[in-house]
Amino acid sequence: MDPYTSALTHWDEFDRTSDADQLALAVDLLRVAHATDQASEDRYRCENDLGLALSRLYDQTYDLELLRESIDLLRGCLQAESTSDGRAYNLALSLQKYSVMRDDLTALDESIALMREVSECAEVAEDLRARVLSALSTALQDRYEMASDPQALAEGVAAARASLVITPDGHPRRGPHLAHLGLALRMTYECTGDLSALEEAVEVGRAAVRAIEDDVPSKDIEMGSISLALRVTYEATGDLAALDESILWLRQAITSLPESHGRQAPHHSNLSLALWTRYERTGDLAVLREAVGAARTAVTRTDPTSSDHRLYSNNLGLVLWSLHERDPLSDALDEAIDHFRSVLAATDESRTFFHQTAANLAVALRARSLRRGSAADLRDAISAGELADRAAAATHVDRQRYLSLLGTLHQDRYRVHPDPADLDKAVSYFRAAVAATSVEHPDHALFQLNLGTALLEQWRAEHAADEGRLTAARDVLHDAAGSLVAPPRIRVAAARAAGDAAAEVRDWPGAVRSYGMAVGLLPQVAPGHLDLADRGRELGRFLGLASDAAAAAFHCGDPQAALQLLEDGRGLLLGTVLDDVPLLDELRRDEPELADAFVWTRQRLDRVGPDPAGMPRPHDPEADDRHAAGAEWGRLLERIRAIPGFGEFLRPTPVAELIDGAGDVPVIVLNTSRLRCDAVVLRAGSVVHVPLPLLEHDSVRARARDLRRAIDAVADSSETGRPAAERRFGETFDAVCGWLFRTVLEPVLTVCGPVDRVHWLPTGALTALPLHAAGEHVPGDFLDRAVSSYTATLRGLRAPAPATSLDSVLIVSGEQGLRAAEREADALEHLLGADHEVLRPEPSTVRTVLTALPSCSLAHIALHGYSDPENPLASCLELADGDLHVPAISRLRLPSMRLAYLSACDTAAPDDGWSDEPVHLAAAFRAAGCRHVIATLWPAEDDSAAEVALDFYAGGVPEDPAVAINRAQRRRRAAAPASPLSWGPFEHWGVLG
Repeated sequence: MDPYTSALTHWDEFDRTSDADQLALAVDLLRVAHATDQASEDRYRCENDLGLALSRLYDQTYDLELLRESIDLLRGCLQAESTSDGRAYNLALSLQKYSVMRDDLTALDESIALMREVSECAEVAEDLRARVLSALSTALQDRYEMASDPQALAEGVAAARASLVITPDGHPRRGPHLAHLGLALRMTYECTGDLSALEEAVEVGRAAVRAIEDDVPSKDIEMGSISLALRVTYEATGDLAALDESILWLRQAITSLPESHGRQAPHHSNLSLALWTRYERTGDLAVLREAVGAARTAVTRTDPTSSDHRLYSNNLGLVLWSLHERDPLSDALDEAIDHFRSVLAATDESRTFFHQTAANLAVALRARSLRRGSAADLRDAISAGELADRAAAATHVDRQRYLSLLGTLHQDRYRVHPDPADLDKAVSYFRAAVAATSVEHPDHALFQLNLGTALLEQWRAEHAADEGRLTAARDVLHDAAGSLVAPPRIRVAAARAAGDAAAEVRDWPGAVRSYGMAVGLLPQVAPGHLDLADRGRELGRFLGLASDAAAAAFHCGDPQAALQLLEDGRGLLLGTVLDDVPLLDELRRDEPELADAFVWTRQRLDRVGPDPAGMPRPHDPEADDRHAAGAEWGRLLERIRAIPGFGEFLRPTPVAELIDGAGDVPVIVLNTSRLRCDAVVLRAGSVVHVPLPLLEHDSVRARARDLRRAIDAVADSSETGRPAAERRFGETFDAVCGWLFRTVLEPVLTVCGPVDRVHWLPTGALTALPLHAAGEHVPGDFLDRAVSSYTATLRGLRAPAPATSLDSVLIVSGEQGLRAAEREADALEHLLGADHEVLRPEPSTVRTVLTALPSCSLAHIALHGYSDPENPLASCLELADGDLHVPAISRLRLPSMRLAYLSACDTAAPDDGWSDEPVHLAAAFRAAGCRHVIATLWPAEDDSAAEVALDFYAGGVPEDPAVAINRAQRRRRAAAPASPLSWGPFEHWGVLG
């Protein structure tokens, strides 16, 4: 077989299999044929085929030298009569590819001219004419992007439509021609904001994918096109389903291509953008990390001299900037700024891409200026923002974002150097952004939030003289909060800002309305399709919101409304798990398969992310898509609530019902807010409001910090320095406890009278203070008179009785270096073994402990405990082979466990940044269904902890754990009154009785 014929055979094999090696072999054979073929017609034919094959090989490798060789060969074989036989079209295609790679407008215009010539030639066959018109559409789209030429885009839409008129249904090229029209329509929306063009782009894109058989090697191109249209649809409408579908198409496009294929890079870059967009909506860190990886893949697989490399570098900068937001100590922000600067320097201002990069640079520079207080970065950010605004066409879909960005930058500068002109500019830019955006656009609420906060700032600068400005600010913030397409965090922030404004002018009913709106939206900020860590971070943005809302209700004289706001706005992370326990047991009996599906889906939703070693899981698009699990969660809840008797399954419990169920033991709710501090005493169905005028929000935080610093100083002290550190802790502890009695207990007891038992429900920084030990620590003080218990929410007091009566005891110990804990475990095994079956796994591993816990009525755990102040969900018990973290415990079902005694450090220590979401080991056991938990507010000294535990079990397993731990504390205090480290930290968490 001659080289030319053999080359065509290998080329056919490439078309069939997409094996790039076959195409490379065809190119080599065509070179041989071209070198030996001297006949004029044969030489032109061979040159044309070689040029075309080189262009196709470039599509696989993105090797620019192949494209240059293709152009030279195709020019050489071009003749006057070549217009109708396809040679001019082949040259035009290679020129178009080259122009995109090299940002060469001259080459692009030559390509467009050739395509126009061929499409207008009367002798051209209709099939070829259709292909040329469709390709002309893409070239005109490139001209629009390269030169911001809207006329070229309009012509591109017309050319694409004309190609479809002469391409019948069922034709193998109809799919690609539909895809080209879809691209042009999407760009039309971006240019004009015409939503109907975007809707048609999605419709046409779907038709393009349907028109192409799955075994067509180039189908990934159409998948990428529909994905882009769907992502833009999400950006325009807030439809999360469109974004999820966009990501799905890109994943399919990537998996359909060989790993080395040249189109892997653009697909990875687009996937990165789609994932980044989803992260911006959900805050899911795993999604952001995948976005960074996809962006890096796109950059590393692209020629550094090409325009695509600049595009992908810009996208990488975007996701790095977001990564900086989650990890401010990383160098991600500096790297992002470097990418943006280099891209901007290499891009002509006439390119559509230029203003996008300029805006990205402005955002990144702003972030760095805020972090470092850099006036130079802020100045450069404003300059970059002005570049973006100037370069964008007035009708460009992103221009309102640039206007809002400029408003934010001028507002930043006003806050550093208060110049009213900067604030006036900010308001003007925000107004323009709002006016340029439809109410259906998800960014409309963001622009309203920005405008509302700027108007409030103007109002404050004028010393609250302009009531009209205040009214306008509150109105626009309420509009933003009511948006159904905006991200929930924007809506909550807007409602909270409106509440703050109402509180400033003491419009307390208005504040309750606004704060109540914000509290009601909080569950949407941290939906079930996020893992626990991401949900916690999202809720952390709104720390203290529920307490501020309750304080406004107290100002209105409505303590019951205040309690409802606290219940609705706190304990959303772990506390709500308790709500389904009673009905879940009934569901297991009536609908076991549905109950199993519910538990499995919840476990899938609450994955914590990395494994215990810190390594990310291998990506599995189906198993790791929490959004799909989130949709299944909603369907399961609908099915469960449709069953007679289960209509209230997992719905918030009305606080009136909780109040009516209050027994004789008083429940004291303590609310601390910058607006005021109050207590509410619930007892036998009554509600007594007790204002706390001596308690100040900032003082509570200061006392909590003082106590924690004193504890840390003991932990960090040397052996010789420990006595002095313990003495200073004792002094701090006594001061805090005396202050607690004067500011909290004394006013409460004055109203409700003496108590011998109390259940504390503290909020804010009060969760870090030992309310059970308040007083002067003398005989007959509060610790002697009253037994204290703690709860995170009122609903947490409603846990059911154990489902079964188990009599087994689990004792967990074995951590090296804790000899006192081993002695404690040995003594308890001897003490309890006579009347109970004792399980004591050796060694105590994560697996053995998790397996044993559900089968026990009591668990006594004497180990090292670890509290992570940066991430409470990383708090853990340190077992022989690894750590048992809070999420793993909270996901257990422990309906038969009556008591968990956590003889470990910091098992009830709150984190100040998550104080509205009690997330610690005690809360985890309560969330899993355990009725009573004994835990520690700070590290307890080993020998003392063992003595307290043995006192606790002195008469066997106590009927009332709260009474038993109070008794053990008092005995230890009597033995060592000057050592509160040894007796002060123990707390009882759980139900009454």
